[in-house]
Amino acid sequence: MKGEKKYTYLMVVVSLVFLIGSLFIVPFSELTATSPGGYPIFIAVICLVLAIAVAIGKHPSEDEIDTTKKVFDPVIVAFIIMLLLYVVGIIYIHYVAATLLFLFAAIFYLKRDNWKHAVLISYISTFMILLVFKYLFSVIMP
Repeated sequence: MKGEKKYTYLMVVVSLVFLIGSLFIVPFSELTATSPGGYPIFIAVICLVLAIAVAIGKHPSEDEIDTTKKVFDPVIVAFIIMLLLYVVGIIYIHYVAATLLFLFAAIFYLKRDNWKHAVLISYISTFMILLVFKYLFSVIMP
């Protein structure tokens, strides 16, 4: 696609700039995995390696790509709608009810399984989420 190669080369340059910048956080002689510059250097190296891999990889021509099918795939559109309804559900109904409904809809729609199986999995998943985050980690749930 137009601009894809330019964007890829830009990502190589940006990743290289981030790597060089992160090398100045801590003197190289004091650099360890737990030093303040260790994590930014690690992330910058990963970004640089992946950007280079994409840059030297094969890029399909415009004729080989039909972006309308990728962007407007019915499953993706349905799942985005479910996610938006989930966010609205968290605001207007309780978190637990919204999570139950979202998980049920997602499992039932994506797996095309029977509704009893989807209800069971959504109840168990919601219970486990509450158990782990609310009671084990003491996270305040919405």
